[in-house]
Amino acid sequence: MAAVKLKNRKHSIILGVLFCALVCYFVATLISLQTKVNAEENALEDLKTSYQQQLNENAELEMIIENGNESDYIEKVAREQYGYAKPDERVYYDSSAS
Repeated sequence: MAAVKLKNRKHSIILGVLFCALVCYFVATLISLQTKVNAEENALEDLKTSYQQQLNENAELEMIIENGNESDYIEKVAREQYGYAKPDERVYYDSSAS
C-alpha cells in the first residue's frame, strides 16, 4: 500500500511539473506575441504618419500646379533641399541654433 501511495505521489509530482512547464510556455508565448503586436502597432503609426505627410505634400503640389507657381516651388526646393542661392545673394546661417 505504501508503494502505491509513493507511485501516485511521483505521478502527481510529474504532472505538477508538466503543468507548471506548460503554464510557463504559455506565459512566455503570450509575452512574445504581445511584444510583436506592440512593435507592429508602432510600425503602423509610423506608416500612418508617413502617409499623412505624403498626402499633405501631394495637396501642396496640386495647389502649386493649379495656381501656376511652378517657379516658386522650384526655387523653394532648390533652396531647402540643395542649398542653392541666387547670384550675388548672401546666405547667413545661425550656428547657435544647432
